Amino acid sequence: MGPATAGSTSVIDVATTPALRYLTRADVRELLPGWHDQIDLAEDTAVELAAGRVEMPPKPGIHPRADAFIHAMPAHLVRSDVAALKWVSGYPTNKALGVPYINGLLILNEAETGIPIAIMDCVEITAARTAAASGVCVRRWAPAGWRTAAILGCGEQGAYHAAMLRALNPDAEIIAYDPTPARAEALPGRTRVAASVEEAVVAADVIISAAPIVRDPHPTIHADMLRPRHLLLPIDFDAVVARDAIEAADLFLTDHLAQFDHYRGLGHFRDWPAPADAVGTRVRDDERPDRVVCCNLGVGALDAAFAALVHARAEASDIGTLLPR
Repeated sequence: MGPATAGSTSVIDVATTPALRYLTRADVRELLPGWHDQIDLAEDTAVELAAGRVEMPPKPGIHPRADAFIHAMPAHLVRSDVAALKWVSGYPTNKALGVPYINGLLILNEAETGIPIAIMDCVEITAARTAAASGVCVRRWAPAGWRTAAILGCGEQGAYHAAMLRALNPDAEIIAYDPTPARAEALPGRTRVAASVEEAVVAADVIISAAPIVRDPHPTIHADMLRPRHLLLPIDFDAVVARDAIEAADLFLTDHLAQFDHYRGLGHFRDWPAPADAVGTRVRDDERPDRVVCCNLGVGALDAAFAALVHARAEASDIGTLLPR
């Protein structure tokens, strides 16, 4: 068939075009591997990102409501030749409506042709890869022999982080705080519920803050609450961690330096110092500082890596729904 002429209709040759597979959140959950494999994948991706083997512009976004966002997160993993885009929203007001804070879709493209080959719900990957990225940092920088971890904010991210922590240290005690105590009580496994942020933080070797991301933060975690040896993981940007806690760190890292600067330009991290480096640059060195902060912002490279793994396992097991083109 020759080139299409003006006014003609281009027809996709469905016989040679890769199938378009749709995966629900339940499908994705079934296809994800165990925590240790997820953490290995997150570490490998962090190293690739820091080495410059990922094309990933800082995520653009729109903000239809106060403290709400809808972000586009494209990434191309050069070595594995994976191309993907996540379109994800976060609405703090959804809690009052009884619907999830995070919603969205993830599209995986065939890098050779650009043809979309999979569409999947992104919520499971977002929750899992965020906890796995924290797991990379816990495995590398948590104080030796760590026994206690504080989780501040016990929604979905709190629950996934609790599961990740138990996979890395089944004997660890989790101290949970949430403004709604029932959510802290609902975390899986052995959990002690704290009455305040300070009660949770002062007893913890590892601190994970998972509050909603807001434009006008009111920090409650300060340096004088923290143990002499600790790992602090603010996955909620600067929502609850104060500047002095960052300044007191021996090592302050982020998952993507350009994205950190992008968010600073949008008004976040206004009084924080700049990160020393990227997680992927330092994760395989020999340095063991006492006080470490890793502010993982969430990167499209991780979404792409997790989506590619999920899709490959779906193809192998014929899971999901094939959609007509």
